[in-house]
Amino acid sequence: MSRQQALNQDTLRAHNIGVVLSVVLRSPDPISRADIARATGMTKAAISIIVSDLIERKILVEGKPQQLMTTGKPSSPLEFADGQWLGLGVQVHTDGYGFLLQDFNGNVVDSQWVSSLDEELDAQLDSADVDAVLGRLEEMIAPVMAKWAKKRRHVIGGALALPGMITGDGVLINAPNLGWSNVALLEKPLVKKYALTPVNEANAAAIAQISGYAVAARTCVQGQDGASSSMLPPDASFLFLSTDVGIGGAYVSQGKLVAGDDGLAGEIGHVSVQMDGPLCRCGRFGCMEMYAGRRAVLEACASKEAEERASAHFVNAEDSYDVLLRRMEEKPEKTQAVMRSASRAMASAIVSAMNIVDITRVVIGGFWTRFGSAWLEQLREDVVSQLHAEHAARVDILFAPMDDHAGLHGAAEWGLRRVIDDVAQYVL
Repeated sequence: MSRQQALNQDTLRAHNIGVVLSVVLRSPDPISRADIARATGMTKAAISIIVSDLIERKILVEGKPQQLMTTGKPSSPLEFADGQWLGLGVQVHTDGYGFLLQDFNGNVVDSQWVSSLDEELDAQLDSADVDAVLGRLEEMIAPVMAKWAKKRRHVIGGALALPGMITGDGVLINAPNLGWSNVALLEKPLVKKYALTPVNEANAAAIAQISGYAVAARTCVQGQDGASSSMLPPDASFLFLSTDVGIGGAYVSQGKLVAGDDGLAGEIGHVSVQMDGPLCRCGRFGCMEMYAGRRAVLEACASKEAEERASAHFVNAEDSYDVLLRRMEEKPEKTQAVMRSASRAMASAIVSAMNIVDITRVVIGGFWTRFGSAWLEQLREDVVSQLHAEHAARVDILFAPMDDHAGLHGAAEWGLRRVIDDVAQYVL
């Protein structure tokens, strides 16, 4: 066999393995070899060889045989192995920083989060040196990685999620709410050592909403309040808003993230909704996050006590919500006016995005999810009022099904997805 023929065979084999893994990934239930053969069009013999290889490599496991038909041999359902192949998600956020390790079944096998209000955090994150923060993360992660390496687990790497504009070649242009700019992230030891892709945190959080992206398909996910929410289907198209101190955005088309030419797509928080509005930390005037960002809302309706806390910039999301509830009791008219202004500003930016990319589903994550269905319905009304009737009838606005540290989960999925997309490097 010639070298070229061998390469062609390896390429075909890698492609077929990727196809099989994708089918298993998107199946909401354990799936048989025969089901995979039907879904892929491959022969049962070819599927058997591929599956045996994946079981040997501890990517897949066989479940208890099931009698699916009245005659014939019982079928052994296949699913991903627990805790064997792990993606690493790392995040620096206005409320803190941390990491998690997650497997193909969505199990978090290790994690740590340091809050910006933690007594051990000796510097506010909006004034902390980037190297100091990444150095702390490296110190946190190193012993954990050593532990899992000793257990012979496959840690693929993943992503470093940040609340800022990051180019496709890993340069953080600006993260105004962290006070960081023009950072060559690919040169940082943390990123090099653990094979991390620098990404915008909204992009990471967006892919965490998609069932079967890099974690085995689930129809529902349980939130912090114990309620179940439906995951988005693998081929979903939607606009995602990550709402916090800043407001990030991401655009997903048919299950794939649309990053734009330079990886900067989705910065909806910096769409101007008022040309002569307040100066944003990004340098523009009237950005949407200056009306709907957590810090802006808190400062706009704050009492003197809350103003003092807000001036430190790091009242965390839960405390911010509590402050606003108190203000609603103390001065309901002012607080409600601020909330309405925030909703209208958000709606204006959403409508602009809808008109540009022809999208009808919007997913809201982060701070604003705390305000419940009544606020969500008001936002929907504000959006619909600015759309043509035909477009308005199809609008679907919902809270993110995966909202607890969604950026971290998505960053870990970024790593796991490499196994599917680059079988030749990670499996063969």
